[in-house]
Amino acid sequence: MTWAAICIAFLGSHVAGDFLLQTEWQALHKRGGLGRGRPARRALAAHTLTYLVAFVPALVWLAGDIGGWAVAVAAGVALPHAVVDDGRLVRVWLRRVKRAPDALPGLVFAVDQSFHLLLLLGLAALAAR
Repeated sequence: MTWAAICIAFLGSHVAGDFLLQTEWQALHKRGGLGRGRPARRALAAHTLTYLVAFVPALVWLAGDIGGWAVAVAAGVALPHAVVDDGRLVRVWLRRVKRAPDALPGLVFAVDQSFHLLLLLGLAALAAR
């Protein structure tokens, strides 16, 4: 399977999981979900699981070529997504790299999505090997 084919499948899955399937409750409460707050943990866990469900068709298709490694790819989809959506990495990046401690929502969204897309592109490259 080619990198380009995997990329297209991952990008379509990302759009479905991050925009079509994510609930408003998940979006509003997932920040800080890797911390101690129970509502944030529940929202982030629910979103991460929903997000991963959107990847199931791509992962099943990919498993035809890479077998059991598709489970590792699934972890490579879910875990980094949860780290980015926790929000702390994005806030640190905005503060230290972009020098925008009070970034407007559009910039926060752009940085968040950039991390997601770059991680998926890298994962697709690993999966294509």
